[in-house]
Amino acid sequence: MIKKLLEKNKMRLAPMAGVTNSPFREMCLLNNSGFVTTEEIDATSLVYNRSIRTKEISSFYAREKPIAMQLLGCDIKIMSEASIILQEMGADIIDINMGCPVPKITKKGKGSALMKDIFETSKLVRSMRNVTNIPLTAKIRSGWNEENENAVEFSKMLEDEGVDAITVHPRTRNQRYEGLSKWELIKKIVAEVKIPITGNGDIKSFNDAKAMLDFTRCNSVMIGRAAIGNPWIFNDNYQKLSDKDKLNKIIKDISNHIELMKDFFTPRNIDLQIKKQLAYYSKGFKNSKELRFKIFRSEEKIDNMIEYFFQNLRENFQTIERNLETTKI
Repeated sequence: MIKKLLEKNKMRLAPMAGVTNSPFREMCLLNNSGFVTTEEIDATSLVYNRSIRTKEISSFYAREKPIAMQLLGCDIKIMSEASIILQEMGADIIDINMGCPVPKITKKGKGSALMKDIFETSKLVRSMRNVTNIPLTAKIRSGWNEENENAVEFSKMLEDEGVDAITVHPRTRNQRYEGLSKWELIKKIVAEVKIPITGNGDIKSFNDAKAMLDFTRCNSVMIGRAAIGNPWIFNDNYQKLSDKDKLNKIIKDISNHIELMKDFFTPRNIDLQIKKQLAYYSKGFKNSKELRFKIFRSEEKIDNMIEYFFQNLRENFQTIERNLETTKI
């Protein structure tokens, strides 16, 4: 199943906390992203607390399927129980977060901290594999730090424990998102394991994606930060449009995104969520800093701010086009 999904569309959206909620995932799917993944779902909260935030993160529409649901945690019992819950909720794939570098996560032994002890993590993976009958994947980094780049050995362990596919972000936990990612490492892992590998890191355009595919021979690529405010990065047909049609599509898509957010989020959160996305979409505006400031500080009704944003979008379209990375191969 995994290999066929990856072959169907070789570019897909990476999970990002606070960003890849259901409305944004749907926007990327509508612009030809491959199958999507939820934000990281804390296993402990899912099993015991089931907070409103956790319910929101783990929510998805049927039209998003097939969908991968990403689990964050380190306790074998809790992660296994959480895997069963996600399977019952309708997950098509369960992805283990082994790459998050954020200190508040890693100090609890979660995220990329799981790469520090291959033996202990193998027991976690084995337990999750034993209680699930859907594909199990993992997202990893190159290692904890430069002295412990163990991604190749770690990937072999994952394969041995029954993981169906791996996404590799070739930066260490210490690097976080600084410096260049080492695509050579992805290439090496592809050569060392038989399961599908997805590459991630420094993909800002269709051209970058093709370059990674050609160089590493990975099965697919994930795009994260470059997709924020730019779901069209997955859409190679976008660049074939005339300027007028591009502008019309952007307006139509953002309007659609706003309606999806209104349907998905609670009345208490909707205004903030819309403002966040408008700020992301303002990337490339010549007055983007001032625009974001006004969007977040204004006490006007949200519909007035939306209209103000679209007014700026029409005025800034040519500047935006020059600043957005090309998505044409």
